[in-house]
Amino acid sequence: MPESRDVPAPAPPTVDSPVEASAADRATAQLAKVVASARRTAGLTLAATAAGSGLSPAYVSQIESGSANPTVRSLAQLAKVLGLELHELLGAGRGDTSDNSPFPARFTTLPGLSAMSDGQGIWNMTAHDATMLHSRLIRGEPSDHARPIRHAGEELVVVLAGQCRLRVSDTARVLNPADACHFAASEEHQITQTSDDLLLLVVLTKE
Repeated sequence: MPESRDVPAPAPPTVDSPVEASAADRATAQLAKVVASARRTAGLTLAATAAGSGLSPAYVSQIESGSANPTVRSLAQLAKVLGLELHELLGAGRGDTSDNSPFPARFTTLPGLSAMSDGQGIWNMTAHDATMLHSRLIRGEPSDHARPIRHAGEELVVVLAGQCRLRVSDTARVLNPADACHFAASEEHQITQTSDDLLLLVVLTKE
């Protein structure tokens, strides 16, 4: 009878610990917020961001939703089109931005209504290094808000000229000059039926 020998059990497959998985999830979620916020601050659509970075719109969307695991090369391409350094996109040195740290005031001269009669445009009015809100003036189609969207923070939309239809969740209203809506941006929202002379002031809180 052959001598019996102990045979070592096969090693279990390597699985990330809950702590490691949680840290990775948090990092991916933070990256998604930074990319989405930077794109909206720059007034870029997904298509424009993808075209400028050489990535596909679907891939950019996956990065913003936290479902992609982008390479450093991809992030460097994104950072360039968003006007950021790679370390800024990755959040290095951001620290805690929950306080109202001072930053240089930004005085902006916006184009007069008479000079905006044709074409489209987005004018960013956000001060550099601001962390609590973003603001911009939009002439014409409202960038990525022309399709259903949701994101962190709050949003204030003010119609300065023209007309549009704003839908927030299950509620929709036609907005005319001097009409405004303040809502939780985590609710799905969309701006449609825009008139040719539409001019919007959009303010978003920290995301």
